[in-house]
Amino acid sequence: MAPRRTERLLNLLIALLERRQGYSKEELRRVIPPYASAGDEAFERMFERDKADLRDLGLPLESFSDESYFDGDLHTVRYRIDPNRYRLPPVRFSTDESAVLNLASRMWQQASLSSAAGRAVRKLSARGVEPATDVLLGVEPRIRATEPAFGPLLDAIVARRPVSFGYQRPEADAPQTRRLQPWGIGNRFGHWYVVGHDEDRDAERTFRLSRMTTPVVTRPGTVTIPAGFTVAGALAGLVQREATETAVVEARPGTALALRPPAEGRPGTPHGGPDAAPAPQDPDWERFTVPYSDTEILAEELAGHGPHVRVLAPPTLRDAVARRLRAARRLADRSPVPDAGTAAPARPRTQRTSRDDLTRLLDLVPYLTEHPGADLSATARLFDVSPQQLVKDLELLFVCGLPGYGPDQLIDASWEEGAIYLGNADELSEPVRLSVDEAGALIVGLQALAAVPGIGQRPAVESALAKISSAASDAIDLTASLHADVAGDGDGLLPTLQRDVRDGRRIVIDYLVPHRDELTTRSVDPWRLFSANDVWYLQGWCYRSGDVRNFRLDRIRAVRPDGDAVVDRERIAAHGGSDPEVELFTRSDDDIEVTVLLSPRGRWVADHFDAEHVADAGSVPGGGWDGWLVARLRVGTTAWLPGLCTRAGGDVRVLAPADVAAACSAWIDDALAVAGQLSSDGADPARGGPDAHRG
Repeated sequence: MAPRRTERLLNLLIALLERRQGYSKEELRRVIPPYASAGDEAFERMFERDKADLRDLGLPLESFSDESYFDGDLHTVRYRIDPNRYRLPPVRFSTDESAVLNLASRMWQQASLSSAAGRAVRKLSARGVEPATDVLLGVEPRIRATEPAFGPLLDAIVARRPVSFGYQRPEADAPQTRRLQPWGIGNRFGHWYVVGHDEDRDAERTFRLSRMTTPVVTRPGTVTIPAGFTVAGALAGLVQREATETAVVEARPGTALALRPPAEGRPGTPHGGPDAAPAPQDPDWERFTVPYSDTEILAEELAGHGPHVRVLAPPTLRDAVARRLRAARRLADRSPVPDAGTAAPARPRTQRTSRDDLTRLLDLVPYLTEHPGADLSATARLFDVSPQQLVKDLELLFVCGLPGYGPDQLIDASWEEGAIYLGNADELSEPVRLSVDEAGALIVGLQALAAVPGIGQRPAVESALAKISSAASDAIDLTASLHADVAGDGDGLLPTLQRDVRDGRRIVIDYLVPHRDELTTRSVDPWRLFSANDVWYLQGWCYRSGDVRNFRLDRIRAVRPDGDAVVDRERIAAHGGSDPEVELFTRSDDDIEVTVLLSPRGRWVADHFDAEHVADAGSVPGGGWDGWLVARLRVGTTAWLPGLCTRAGGDVRVLAPADVAAACSAWIDDALAVAGQLSSDGADPARGGPDAHRG
């Protein structure tokens, strides 16, 4: 049924584009075969549905009255699509502009925006934008939006609808329901925020998405965004809080290196001075201080070190760590446990619709017109379909064309020996104008690129931004309501490493491995820098590991040349170093499969670690796991998983393998025992209570 409906929609679109004076409904019924063969009621239903589909796709379908003495006479209403409003303006893009546009399109890791940006670049391929074959300057910024609230909030903003959600303020005892008229959503300092009018407080407010405790609910009503509002301007007033508090911490020798005072001024100082507590008598613990500004953020990091760290002061921080440990213990004890094999898939494959097919065909025809003789397999990969599906698309085009549908009116499509040629497709040969979400995704990506060292200074960023903006002026609605900051400069290392990547120079780095609490020295062939929200990574060949590795820049303690050695270019090509697609976690045959249970607040783990399978834990009867997920991950080492469980404070539990789950449970017990030695109220931390941390 879908191919027939796609064929009908495509023929209707071609007819509406072809005649400036348009068609009346009765004329369309005569020239579109499926309409002609339908009964009166069936035709009316089909026609109304088809009109709605074309308009939902953003196509400028117009209805107007023919010259008549009776303007209300339905027989005089005519329909057309103005080619000038349908087609992308005749802008062209240079090679350098093409490179930055590809880079901007690949920035988005959020599904809907990534898809919109990808469609935009495919449309622009008819304007000189070619799929990237090389990484621009070895830099690949990425923007991830893993919070469950991101998609619903963005949808509500685009639809201008009010929302409600549960929200946990750091200083509040319990979550509260907030009613908001959302104006914009943006990223700053690695966190996503929504800005809007708080109905309960009758004022503009900003909410951090990671603190939302319930799903976002769309409410009836309409939201009016104030004139001149931009979410970038609203978030500009947010500043990173300076460290105003000092924690006194003890750690076991050789552990918690990320917290300790390194040689070059990183956070943490040896504990001393006139007000210092007496030096510890226990040689198994080493004392130092850590400056901080947010109790819960530091408590999360401290809890991740489990039994290796204990907090002496202040009591509020010590109690915050204990709350996380108690919540992790309760989750580890909770039963019955859902099973990934019996739980229903949480992300069922969405059935392809005729509108999806039509969208692809409207992008495919201009691409093939611009690239005569295009390779069938390569084109299928570009449009993310199988070669078999692409052949079906071409067969469908072959039976579509101008009303009359004679041999000289149908689209001519051939694909002999894998080379595709199209002819007689003038009405569809120009790309469709960018939609609001397509242009907006590219514009926001380009704006974010402008802040990236080594890229933002390139004239191509500014010129590409101007061309996209002029080609889709209505996209300003989205760009005013969506903003993303790319990660900072990686503690000042980004320009240095960019130069090493560009020059092809092998380097030696001193690198901190947190899950082993080990400072290592690595010889690395660097070939790419990429970011994931607020964190930059260096990707390259690690000679110590004998494989491709990703290194967080904030864990690199020193960088120096490896003599006169240069990178192995053949190895780069062999291991995908020239491929623009990057993964935060590289796969290996030695990876271990791990099953984890994730709360609604812990769902980010499945996205962040590229889960291979995700299931709905709430589908298991009698478990009370509504909103929870069961996810299967592949990891290179399980050493960091116990720390993830305590850090997450009741939002993550390892279910399998059994020995890893047991190790996590033992880690929690050991951490509770250490925390219990210093409990401010003398209570057994394992008992829990109403103050348990819930994220």
